[in-house]
Amino acid sequence: MATTGVDRLFVDTNILVYATNEDSPWQAIAEQTLETWRGGGTQLCVSVQVLREYLAVTTRPAPSQADGPDFVAIAENLAEFRQSFLLLEDTLLVSQELESLVQQFSVKGRQVHDANLIATLRVHGLRDLLTHNTADFSRYSSLVTIHPLVPASTAASVGVAQT
Repeated sequence: MATTGVDRLFVDTNILVYATNEDSPWQAIAEQTLETWRGGGTQLCVSVQVLREYLAVTTRPAPSQADGPDFVAIAENLAEFRQSFLLLEDTLLVSQELESLVQQFSVKGRQVHDANLIATLRVHGLRDLLTHNTADFSRYSSLVTIHPLVPASTAASVGVAQT
């Protein structure tokens, strides 16, 4: 993982979900990756959309959860994210950039969410994205540098699909 030469790194929702989910096979690597980037002097960034997506994912009851979501822990995680990440706003300029990306890349349906993240990066002057969903962002590789949580070969050896 290259962590040099990147001043600001945008962190996708899945990284935050993995880093805070004790049941995830990716928890340790997500936590370690975030700390490595921070230790290298990189400012980690998220957007309002990422925090909203984090809420949507973590409050959704999982089949293995007998008691349902831990709302106190989720709220504490959100407070920690707001404190330790630079929070990028969704602005009119982001919306305009999103419209441009939708046309340029023929974005449809749920793909709009990922395109909005790319629009946010571009408007706020970022070029680097940390995600485990590399395939979802590959169409934007001419616009941003995608940093995978783990190489595809490692993901295959663990036996977990990149989602």
